[in-house]
Amino acid sequence: MIEIVAVSDEEKGSIHKIIKKCDILLGCGDLSPGYFDFLLNTLTPKISLMIYGNHDKKYFKKFEDINLNDFSNIYTGIKVIHNEIINIKSALNISEDVYITGFSGALSYGKKPFHFKEKDARAFCHKLNRSKFLNRFKKLDVIISHSPPGISNIFDDMDDYHKGSKQLAKIYLKYFPKIWFYGHIHPRYTSKPLNFKIYYKGRISYLLNTVPFKYVLYDENLHDIVKIKGENGRIKLKEIYL
Repeated sequence: MIEIVAVSDEEKGSIHKIIKKCDILLGCGDLSPGYFDFLLNTLTPKISLMIYGNHDKKYFKKFEDINLNDFSNIYTGIKVIHNEIINIKSALNISEDVYITGFSGALSYGKKPFHFKEKDARAFCHKLNRSKFLNRFKKLDVIISHSPPGISNIFDDMDDYHKGSKQLAKIYLKYFPKIWFYGHIHPRYTSKPLNFKIYYKGRISYLLNTVPFKYVLYDENLHDIVKIKGENGRIKLKEIYL
């Protein structure tokens, strides 16, 4: 079993009272390097991965410090996986392949990788397609992003800045990862459901909001979720049939 903690947007100093440890720490944007230092020291993950949010530019004084697919110069001890696919099998010393990829930024005007346009998400899709064609992965277990995938009838009522990317939605339906973690939308600012169990062509996937965190117990042998926990304990999932 793999213990996954995904975080974004809001810093929760008491997270260690709810979660004692994890195998994987996933950052979905808009958190400070100092907070990640705290998480690394308290949760002691075996591997830590992240993408950028739209507010993360303030932590970089020099453009050359913005890593896209390497260990960060600013977020010490965390690997950035913007547009990169990695297999965490060896890092966790497990027998099964578990593939994770990520995509940075908010769908808005501004500089990459903290902001993106639909053409950037389309390029991400092309990269996934090529990697799949070259047999670099069989199936994506987890995708992390800051903006949500703009799946029809889920985020349509949100404002344009938060309703998500239609291109990311196409990636969701094409690759249908077991888990898609996203940030950007703060639960305290909306009464709408933000966590979903999605049924599509006989398969099941989970679209989970990571503000301030989600804990997932993942069975790497079955490639399925065993448990999901949030800030207030067990979370309620809205079921969506596509």
